Amino acid sequence: MSTMAAVLSEDNRALLRLIRDPRTKSLTELAALSGRCVPNLSRSLRMMEGYGLVKLKRDGHGVEPVALATEFLVVLNDPKDKS
Repeated sequence: MSTMAAVLSEDNRALLRLIRDPRTKSLTELAALSGRCVPNLSRSLRMMEGYGLVKLKRDGHGVEPVALATEFLVVLNDPKDKS
């Protein structure tokens, strides 16, 4: 649960919206929009990429972030409930 909470934090969901809505083309552009520094942003995006939330398209000029998921449904079940 704590990992999911960290991955889907308000800051990370805001990043996903910034990537999706104005369709940012670079980490530098996303850093300017988000107010975060590029190294910090890059770390967050690599972690989110590991969970399948973003794709980082690399080309000769840099990295373009692409949001793969922007809406989430979390279903919690009691492991003792067999129904």
